[in-house]
Amino acid sequence: MTVPGTGTLELWEQVEKTDPQYTKPFNRGGGFKGTATNATWLARRATEVFGPMGIGWGLEIIDEQLMQGAPLDERGTHELIHRVRVQLWYHWQGQRGELTQFGQTVFLGRNKYGLFTDEEAPKKSLTDAMSKCLSLLGFSADIYLGRYDDNKYVQALSAEFRDRAVAEARRQAPKLSPEQRERLKELIQRTGTDAIRFRRFFKVDDLADLPAADFERARRMLEKKEHAP
Repeated sequence: MTVPGTGTLELWEQVEKTDPQYTKPFNRGGGFKGTATNATWLARRATEVFGPMGIGWGLEIIDEQLMQGAPLDERGTHELIHRVRVQLWYHWQGQRGELTQFGQTVFLGRNKYGLFTDEEAPKKSLTDAMSKCLSLLGFSADIYLGRYDDNKYVQALSAEFRDRAVAEARRQAPKLSPEQRERLKELIQRTGTDAIRFRRFFKVDDLADLPAADFERARRMLEKKEHAP
């Protein structure tokens, strides 16, 4: 048994969770319902893990064809399905990996308005194949494993990704100037404030990590304490 976070499951566990804001429900014939993941978000996740597309990972079309499907009318018109076979390659921990999958989309079909052709079928098929390849590596595995059928799971996941986004925004935000840091240090010492608890309140390990946008709030808190009766 593989220990979580190590060995063969390390990549899978890194990419298996899907941000709910990049998903949408869909319906197919026969009453099938599911959840689709935004392909651009998947590509971004792959780029975060492997590096830029074309350098750290990429797709190569092996072959593609139009396949005849079900009859559409009595004149012999048949549904046409665009099918593409691709190879996805990637670099992970110094090794190159490759896997092959198929993608398909109806090119000529019938809907409630009559016959239609989809000029974007090749692009959709390629996206379908890419998503399938990435799913075999663990990307958005929580959807394929049925966890998105649990509303509580999705709600908890939404909160988790929101917290991540807030933390990342704080990490990238402009930080305190040297003068602002010295001002807060002076107030902390003068008021006898527990510096560790103060930093923990603002969710930073060091005053140098405190966003500049929080300076006024922090200063007012300390000055209020200083002037308290």
